[in-house]
Amino acid sequence: MLCIKTKPHKRKTFLIVFIFSVFSTAIMYIYLQKGHKYVCEIFTKSFEHHLQGDEYYKHGKWRNLSKQQIAKFSELGKILFLDKEYPQINTSAKNYTILVWKHGPEVHGRHIARYTNRSFDPFEDCSVKNCIVTYKDEDLEIADLVLFQMLFMVGPYELPQTKRNPNQIWTFVTEESPLHSFLYFTRYQRYPCFDGFFNWSMTYRMDSDIPMPYGRTIALKKEEKHKKFNFEEWNKSKRQDVLLVNVNSFCRAANSRWEYIDQLQKYITVHRYGACGQYKCPGYVAKECLAASRYKFYLAFENSNCDEYITEKLWWNSFETRSVPIIMGTTPEILNQILPSHSYIHVNDYVNPKDLADYISHLNNTPNKLEKYLEWRNDFKTINEHGYFQSKPVHYCRVCEALNYNNKKKKVYDDLNKSWFKNQCQKGWSTLFGLNVLLK
Repeated sequence: MLCIKTKPHKRKTFLIVFIFSVFSTAIMYIYLQKGHKYVCEIFTKSFEHHLQGDEYYKHGKWRNLSKQQIAKFSELGKILFLDKEYPQINTSAKNYTILVWKHGPEVHGRHIARYTNRSFDPFEDCSVKNCIVTYKDEDLEIADLVLFQMLFMVGPYELPQTKRNPNQIWTFVTEESPLHSFLYFTRYQRYPCFDGFFNWSMTYRMDSDIPMPYGRTIALKKEEKHKKFNFEEWNKSKRQDVLLVNVNSFCRAANSRWEYIDQLQKYITVHRYGACGQYKCPGYVAKECLAASRYKFYLAFENSNCDEYITEKLWWNSFETRSVPIIMGTTPEILNQILPSHSYIHVNDYVNPKDLADYISHLNNTPNKLEKYLEWRNDFKTINEHGYFQSKPVHYCRVCEALNYNNKKKKVYDDLNKSWFKNQCQKGWSTLFGLNVLLK
């Protein structure tokens, strides 16, 4: 009788595959039946680990950025996100002129006047002050850098038509997502082509030549860690009757955020302020919506799910008011490089709005678990840099810093579609058989 023996390593491989299949099937079953939080607890208990000591916080190591990501950073980007020391330079050796082409008056109220009737120094508290800002078209010849506000532009014919100074840096500016970069075009229309004109970018992305995020996370130094966050005091200061709030003035969206909130409200109460809600907050974004600061959770739902697109909804309406943000927007994988660990809740991690509502109620009834979402404040702080709500803007300071610190080797954005518009966004949320489906 002929016996065919299975080699030991094949049996071992089969066993591993079998165990993995059973394990993954079980996890999927739990996920669909009981929701995200139970799966999260399994993985947290099994694989949780933390880097200890000051090295975790130094030079942005907590962000876990890859070498490829860091290689794309400008010098200013390394200072802002990797805690690189400001270089020693002689600012008296050179003065720079920054021209805001055509649309300076439209942004003056925010970046210079701070939504008041007076003008402030745009370089207050800036690391360099050897720059002036002008809105005069006739200063084009002497300008070292020209800012072009993409939101207001219609086409390349609005660019300067005179012979260009070869040493001048043309910079496109956009604070909106790729889906809303132009005020006069929708995402369903063909955007105007601006290929081959710009040398630098000024956006919320970390790899911009002039990074202009709405806010930033900064690791606390040893001497700053003198007081632990008081959860009991925080809990008493917040409303106990209604947990969720949202403030919005822009009632269009590319990610079905309003449909999601409509579904969410079937299972938990949501108070909505601003032009898109039932409660009014006059003056947003010139003034803060103070009523919204008393809620434990803030629905930081962006109008687009695009890479790194995180606005004042998170930095001000959530973190500044010490609320726990619930985010719809860029992916958790990207957020973990921008925000402190365990500082937010993301809709992507929940099967459907009911599952999210159940988890919020569960957290509120389990204070020791809710407190975990606030413990990051013992090691980090966040700062707002958008200039809304009469806060101090850093817009022109960043431009001046870039002129002083960045490498000015000539480059051109020859394919703006590839570098800015393409492959950055997901379509957002939908439902299929009651499950959360993220559309690409």
